[in-house]
Amino acid sequence: MKEINKDREKNIIENFDISIISDPHVLASELMGPSESFIKELKVERKLVVESEGLFRRALEIVDRAGSNYLILPGDLVKEGEYKSHKLVAGYLRHWKDKDPRRKIFLTPGNHDINCHRAYDFSKDQKTKNVSPREFEEIYDFIYEDDSILEFYRDSQIFKNYLDFVNKKYNRDVEYSYYAHGYFSYVARIKKDYIDDNGLSLIMLDTSIYSADREEKNRDGRENIPGSITKEEIKWMLEKIEEAKKRKDMVIVVAHHALLPNFRNQELAFSPFIIKEWRDKFKDEDPRIDCKTPIEILADSGVKFVFTGHLHENGTAKYTSEIGNTIYDIQTGSTITYPLPSRHIKINNKTSTDHGFEVFVTTELIDDFSFTDYNGEEEIVKDAILHTMTNQLSLKEVIHNYIRIQANNPLFDKIDFKKVLIDNLRAKTGLDIPYTGYMNKIVFPNIADRFPIYSKYVGRIVISNLNYEYEFRIKALMNTLFIKASNIEEAIDIIIGQAEKILTPHFVITAMDKVSSKIFSMPIDDEGHTFYDFCNYIYQYRSTSDEDRPSYVTKMIDNINDPDYDIINIVLDYAADEINEVFDTVTGAIILKRNGSKKEFFERLIQTKGFPVNFAYKYLIRRVDSLRDLLDFFSRFITKKSSITGVDLAKTIAHSRAVRRAKMNISDKFFGQKSLRVFILALIGEMNEEMTTIYQNADLNEIDHYFNYIEYDDTKIITEE
Repeated sequence: MKEINKDREKNIIENFDISIISDPHVLASELMGPSESFIKELKVERKLVVESEGLFRRALEIVDRAGSNYLILPGDLVKEGEYKSHKLVAGYLRHWKDKDPRRKIFLTPGNHDINCHRAYDFSKDQKTKNVSPREFEEIYDFIYEDDSILEFYRDSQIFKNYLDFVNKKYNRDVEYSYYAHGYFSYVARIKKDYIDDNGLSLIMLDTSIYSADREEKNRDGRENIPGSITKEEIKWMLEKIEEAKKRKDMVIVVAHHALLPNFRNQELAFSPFIIKEWRDKFKDEDPRIDCKTPIEILADSGVKFVFTGHLHENGTAKYTSEIGNTIYDIQTGSTITYPLPSRHIKINNKTSTDHGFEVFVTTELIDDFSFTDYNGEEEIVKDAILHTMTNQLSLKEVIHNYIRIQANNPLFDKIDFKKVLIDNLRAKTGLDIPYTGYMNKIVFPNIADRFPIYSKYVGRIVISNLNYEYEFRIKALMNTLFIKASNIEEAIDIIIGQAEKILTPHFVITAMDKVSSKIFSMPIDDEGHTFYDFCNYIYQYRSTSDEDRPSYVTKMIDNINDPDYDIINIVLDYAADEINEVFDTVTGAIILKRNGSKKEFFERLIQTKGFPVNFAYKYLIRRVDSLRDLLDFFSRFITKKSSITGVDLAKTIAHSRAVRRAKMNISDKFFGQKSLRVFILALIGEMNEEMTTIYQNADLNEIDHYFNYIEYDDTKIITEE
């Protein structure tokens, strides 16, 4: 038995009504083992996976100590939806509940809980059974059969009509036909002191995606990371809120995903942490819904509090609707990431006064715990914070290990670059991109409306379509140059085929290490701090230590917030030598030949009409041997310089209008935002100017103020860049 110890003054929190444990991500010990796959997983996994069961057990003990009879779990109970992990968690919860007949548990699933395709048994190095919605309910039947539940959304006529629509629209198999999005939403009620009026109604809102109607490719049996809410759920929820009002109940909503960003000093957020529709204004005949966002609907219906998880960080977001109604989205961090928080809520019924209900919210950190490691050794940790900070990997370690694990994957030697590229584009765009014929079927049809264009260096460029065969026609000085879409595709295939041979694991590891090391070494102040110091500080959630936030971190955040601070160009310029070296090596090694002939390569790719064009074409063939030469030949058109470098091309791509529009479209589909700059800021959003208090303070009501606290009004929340 090993002990990890450091003396720390303990702040005991007691006498609360409700506690929240979020995102415990428990992995059953029987699924762990010293396998190569598990060692690799731990090298890139940012959570305390091995300690997860011990931390969850300790979190329940802390709830006992706080005196709460009601426990809220906003989801992500297990690591990756493993059946055995769910059974383990259910056992702990049942034991906690059975200690006192007054105890009740309120649960909504997270994106890791149901239909998770990543469930894995690391002890046997093979996939393991996950759980379906029906199995999830069977495992937690002691929660879902509790007499506090007034109604399941799935039992409403609203859901039944919606389910019928979904089953018909997606022609679903029978095994999936019993559920759709929001399946585990329900309303429950707590009557304090057994008084009929003035109770607490809890709406457990199921925002996780695990059914065809919300899954990004409309698949059943798969999960997605982002959250979602349907108009049907909202209609049902409004009915339940109105019923609660008639009982003079206070209403709180619980969901896995936040309903609006919890980052400070930002108006947009990385949307896998929030519902996709957070800024959508629904259209409906019901004025309570029409032209309102989900959080606005709740605020105007009288709901004051939404408790969420998912982000693995404590935060409080205050929103005020256009007509002046206020609501708080209070997010609770994970028990397996720094600094191991849970939350406690005290509700005082003051409906006999003008104050209504008085709510007090505070955070408590896991102080000590014990766990069994994957070798079967028991460890006792007497300072959980110290253990967390010393055992969660640094950003450099994660990147370094991840590059090696991916580059040395045995599949890498047999990888089909073209297939991988197309599969990734399919996943990101949702388009059915074929492996052959993609230029004619996908690329040209999607860019045709942007032509014709004119360049003083090239001439007038148009796209023509003859019998479903697209081609570029470049016209200048009564001459024409033709480049068929199918010929471009053949040339790309030749280039990709050579790239597969060049990009060996050793080359990829060396190149990425060299470039990332140079970028991380970039100084950001005059005191020797580097870009890596800043990134690693943010990554390891050191934003809540007893020390003040370092000045270099504040300065860097201010820089990134400054629209005149072009971080992309600054980073690229600093690593220019390393980027150019990699660029020159790769592009210089790709020789433009077909069947061993440079002439055949270009004659197949380009056809010409007119003497001047023919002359220029022959000059092109003489000058160009490699992809590097070809890029130099067209450099003036691409970068407006006589020769091209890797950094020039990277800057042109990063700042080009077409790529910027593509990034906006892709991020809007998957991330719900339209700014790469905001996307970067969202990843470090927990860093904020008002972070002046530590996580745990028994005298601090986190509704009034919290270290990670942000306020929105309706005009701000819908603002886009």
